[in-house]
Formats: sequence, structure tokens, C-alpha cells
Amino acid sequence: GNRYFFLRDEFNDAQKNRWKNSITSLLLTFGGTDQNNLSKKLYIAIKDLCKKNNVSINIVTGPGYKYYEQLCDTIKNDYNTVLTRSTGVISSIMEKCQIAIISNGRTVYELAHMNIPALIISHHERETTHNFSSEKNGFIPIGIYKKGYTEKIVRKELNTLILDKYKRKRL
Repeated sequence: GNRYFFLRDEFNDAQKNRWKNSITSLLLTFGGTDQNNLSKKLYIAIKDLCKKNNVSINIVTGPGYKYYEQLCDTIKNDYNTVLTRSTGVISSIMEKCQIAIISNGRTVYELAHMNIPALIISHHERETTHNFSSEKNGFIPIGIYKKGYTEKIVRKELNTLILDKYKRKRL
């Protein structure tokens, strides 16, 4: 948990997020396997909102992500999206981002260290017990993924964070 979490060495020299009035870059990542294919589902849900607001999307997938080729086809014509697979150094991608959409695992602690607020979507019931991902710690917990509902809430919350710099600053 957060009281005893050790960051990986790559974060020792990483540049923490410095406040910007606007969001220019977003991180989208759901762990090494992303068994629910949330990378693709949430990318589709936010891509138009991000384009409209000139926010680039950095998608990072892990080595066990079995939908990688499908996701490549989905983003192939989107100029504002970068897809990275099995990065050994996610901190270098985090350094470029002002906000994230992630699952409720280790990455939450890494983003807290980097001063990056995030929308948190749990893969399963056990992840919902990770209570560090709360607004007081800079995160907006969305809960377990529910088709249609989660996409709607994520678009709403992301739009708020893009437009309301004061709320983002509080996080």
C-alpha cells in the first residue's frame, strides 16, 4: 500500500509534473495484460474530446496485451495518438503528461509521485479495495468498468478536468 510502496529506480531522476494551465498530453494505460481491453474501449471514448481540445494521447500497453494489433488498426490514422508497447521506462512518458486514465494498481502510486491527477477504472472487484485512489490524493475513482456507463462518466470527468483548471489544480 501507499505507506510502504517503493518506486522503481526509473523514478529517481524523473521530472515531476509542473503545473500547466492547460492539458496538452494524456496517459492511457491499464497494466501489463489489460484483460478487459480498456485501452481500446476508453481510447475510442475519449479520442474526439482530446482532438477537439488539442490533447495528445499516449497509450502504453504491456507485454501481455493480446489486443495490440487490433488497437494499432484503431489508432492508425490518428495524428495525436502514440502507442507504446512494453516500455521499460514509463516515467519518461509520464513526464510529458498532465493527466491520466488508468487502472487501480501500482501506476496510481507512480502518478502520485509524479503529481499527475488521474481517472481510475478498476478491472475487477479486488482493485476497488485499493483506497489510495481518492480525490484527496489526486484521483477520481470511476469504479469497475461497465460498458456504456464508464465511457460516459470518463468523457464527462475528462471534459471537466480539461476545462476546469481549478479542479485539476486541487487534485
